[in-house]
Amino acid sequence: MATITHHGAVTVLRPDGPLRAEAIEAIDRLLQPVITGGVPYLVMDLSDTPLIDGSGLEWILTVDELCCRRGGCLRLCNVGELCQDILRITAVGASVQQFDDLTIALGSFA
Repeated sequence: MATITHHGAVTVLRPDGPLRAEAIEAIDRLLQPVITGGVPYLVMDLSDTPLIDGSGLEWILTVDELCCRRGGCLRLCNVGELCQDILRITAVGASVQQFDDLTIALGSFA
């Protein structure tokens, strides 16, 4: 599953486990009110995400696009080594900004 916390105007989504097809539907339901309720400034904290499969990569791009369409944006932080490689190899990492930790990601919205 995942947890959502709010830091001022920024929402932090922290998935717990791999971003695979079977997990995305539940996480997406949790995230929909954030994306549709105003301008979505979103940080996805991947510190507890050891793996991202093709469905997860597509979902990240979809969330990024939805946020951008509503005037917000998506940032990734705490991306593990394997996930960094996956994002780099698939070029998804070139589309979504990444930060080393949550504090820096939150500060990027200032």
